[in-house]
Amino acid sequence: MRGRPLIPALSARRAALIAALLQAWALPGAAEPQVLAVDLQASRVRIHLGRSGLLKFLGHEHTIEAPLAEGSIEVDAADFARSRVRLRWEARRLAVVPGTEPQNDVPDVEKRMRGPEVLDVERHPEIVFSSLAVSGAATAAGQYRLRVRGTLELLGRAHEIELPLEVRREGEGLDATGEVELELRALGIRPPVVAGVVKVANRFRVAFDIRATTRQTGAE
Repeated sequence: MRGRPLIPALSARRAALIAALLQAWALPGAAEPQVLAVDLQASRVRIHLGRSGLLKFLGHEHTIEAPLAEGSIEVDAADFARSRVRLRWEARRLAVVPGTEPQNDVPDVEKRMRGPEVLDVERHPEIVFSSLAVSGAATAAGQYRLRVRGTLELLGRAHEIELPLEVRREGEGLDATGEVELELRALGIRPPVVAGVVKVANRFRVAFDIRATTRQTGAE
């Protein structure tokens, strides 16, 4: 009977250990993703539009700056599926990158781009990307190759797209870069035609360079 007291003692130690583990697991924010704000000044999104048609050599390719109005990234490196991305643009702020085409053509290009034929900014002032799923893997310490699937809200409709991104963690922030090819027609936009012979190519490219930090920053 001398051994009987050992059983309660062992049970108490085990219970204390389990209680300690549960307490550590339940600490507020212990398993929560880190929320970062997109640095609107340091981030860049550019749209590269080609040309096609019978006399495409007479036209110009267009490079459009798409400055972000707002953005947030929730990072969970331990579980990529729990990460979230949301980016918002004001459609009327999209503009031709200075020096990428003849200055005399810029006003007409921007007017047409913002008009009802393309972005229709009066009826649809915002463009929003919201992630649905994030997957990927680490490629090195603090570096990740990810695929972000989400919806692009454009012209009053939601289009599902996928963004390939190279992500690098630096201190309390991160940098994400990538490119994706999309189609105007798939997004509900008919490629504009000039003089019936030169038109914007259906396929276009979007390049991302996003910087996010723990502190909210914005454009002046």
